[in-house]
Amino acid sequence: MNTINLIHPETSTIQFKTLFFPDGQPHIKIDAAGCSVLNKKEPVVVITRISSANDLLMVLLVKNTLDNLGFEQAGLKISYLMAARMDRIMLEGEPFSLAVVAGLLNQAGFYKVEIFDPHSQVSTTSINNAVAVNNHQFVSDVLAHYRSNSTDDSSTFTLVSPDAGALKKIHQVAAATGGIPVVECKKKRDVRTGALSGFTVLGGYLSGKTCFIIDDICDGGGTFIGVAAALKELHAEKIILAVSHGIFSKGFDLENVNEIYCTNSYKIFNTSPANLHVFPVLNYL
Repeated sequence: MNTINLIHPETSTIQFKTLFFPDGQPHIKIDAAGCSVLNKKEPVVVITRISSANDLLMVLLVKNTLDNLGFEQAGLKISYLMAARMDRIMLEGEPFSLAVVAGLLNQAGFYKVEIFDPHSQVSTTSINNAVAVNNHQFVSDVLAHYRSNSTDDSSTFTLVSPDAGALKKIHQVAAATGGIPVVECKKKRDVRTGALSGFTVLGGYLSGKTCFIIDDICDGGGTFIGVAAALKELHAEKIILAVSHGIFSKGFDLENVNEIYCTNSYKIFNTSPANLHVFPVLNYL
């Protein structure tokens, strides 16, 4: 299968160059001569992260170019989907951002869209021909890496759902990773200000437990700092954060969190602290 990999262009089977015009508009030039010898009835897969408006526009430009070159089908693999968290209208006067992004992708007409660990099912129901790629293998890899690099007894491992949104997935993750026990947490968020409060852990003492907080996205990290504090109050021994998408807009210093695991779905990390472990997202797409 032919690929255009916008994350790692050097691995693409179809050669291309990207550039930006002086006004900031992204542009792509696909090797038309090289494409002339390809079977254009076979699907082409475009691999990308959509972490900015320019990323989204580039995907649309690639699909338009492939259509113009005569390729009959193109699929899309998305490591990170911008606006996935805006999966409803939060407050009057705000946009339904995911619906806008989905509408643009739907107009492009991809025959299949695979999204790595989208925030909610709204992404796959809003985007035509979309399927979610779950985080089960990622979490399994996190557990295996941690086991091989620590002396902790794996019988102490506990999966932590940081809030109601993550709870929808955590029990599936637990089943896929061998039935590891699950602890549920709750929080309150003021949708007008974004302020978080009321972190509670549903369960008893966690003395001696290694707690793995599992979620899809870490942005500023406020949720995980609050959850980690609540876990520490119940005497959790160690706290590990495993998120599919690492943004870390406020840095990596998350109080009470011992280790952090993520993929490079959102960005490439050029520098990172010693306790950050980044797995290639293309292992999961």
